Amino acid sequence: MSEPASSISQDSKRGGFGPLLSKIALELFIVFVGVSAAFAVENYRDARAQDGRREAVYRALDRELKQMAETHGPMMHRRITEQLDAWDKAVARGEKPIPPAFRIPDAERPPTGVWNAAIATGTIELVEPELMFELARFYTRAETVGDLYQRYSAAAQVDVWPYLKDGPSAFWEPDGQLKHEIAADIQRLRDFRDWQGRLSEEARLVRKRLAQASND
Repeated sequence: MSEPASSISQDSKRGGFGPLLSKIALELFIVFVGVSAAFAVENYRDARAQDGRREAVYRALDRELKQMAETHGPMMHRRITEQLDAWDKAVARGEKPIPPAFRIPDAERPPTGVWNAAIATGTIELVEPELMFELARFYTRAETVGDLYQRYSAAAQVDVWPYLKDGPSAFWEPDGQLKHEIAADIQRLRDFRDWQGRLSEEARLVRKRLAQASND
């Protein structure tokens, strides 16, 4: 007995939809793969660009830190130490020397321009969190060192520098005692020298951390 024509027609339709659905599914899969690949390429490019920006920040910070670690910082520490050593030796010999007259001829604070710019522009967010914490701590100490120099400089401009040509009598009492304000000024110079030395050492350590982060 033959099957109804309607049943044969429905089976035919169902059979026809199978290849069509498979074709649509294949095309959708191809589109999905293409879109995913495009996103992957774009993410890769973004990651590469971000890595490039991060490296630029690291290089700029390293150049700034180098001044405190290898050039200006150690030079200032050496010059102050020489002046203080000469003063201490002269006083130990019973002399009445002119006090140290150290001064920074240009900028009175450690260089922090790159760090400040990175904070202002938000590029500091490219730096890994642990390293950013170390940098923030270092630059806070650099500000403290700058404050110490300015305190010393402000007092020296009043009590020392204007009287250097007047000789020892401008700094020593008639009874041979060092004037109190001069003793305080020399102590401020010692404090600045000690902090400057520690800052230079810390700058060298932070540069090493930067180099490690750059190579990771």
